[in-house]
Amino acid sequence: MAADKSQRIKSLSTRYLGFYKNSVLVILIGVVCFFVFANIRSSIESGRFHLNNWFVTGYFLFFVYLWIKMNRNVHQVEFDDEFLYVIQKGQDILIPLENIKDVDIKTLGGVYEVELFQAEQLGKKFYFKPSLLYPFNFKKKDELVNVLRRNINRAYQKKQEFQRNALHS
Repeated sequence: MAADKSQRIKSLSTRYLGFYKNSVLVILIGVVCFFVFANIRSSIESGRFHLNNWFVTGYFLFFVYLWIKMNRNVHQVEFDDEFLYVIQKGQDILIPLENIKDVDIKTLGGVYEVELFQAEQLGKKFYFKPSLLYPFNFKKKDELVNVLRRNINRAYQKKQEFQRNALHS
């Protein structure tokens, strides 16, 4: 019973993940709308079509697309000594730590990528964000990710025990 108490679940993701995903998207779409409005206004006032301004708007729109593509796979993540828990609205997904290939940081804003050996419901890769203020509190959050990495290394070293009458393939 005491061993079960030591396996405390630790949250890796920020509790403001929904706010992060929605508010940044609204801000980015607002900036694109501002560019479109400014381009239309300058074209009407000057009577000429300024192609360079539309290229800048296109680049920014492409940036919004990339942000949406990456952040649709950002999930709330927790872990303990044996499993990684991906929290979703409908159901939670349990991923054994032995299935995790690598945990690496992917952006300067602090989005981490979890790569799996075998694809789960989320695919081979998914992401989590430990903090909204990541560059300012990186030491604390990186230490928590290092605890996850140590747990993954411990899970690799565990001897897999099979029942004596189990069928091996």
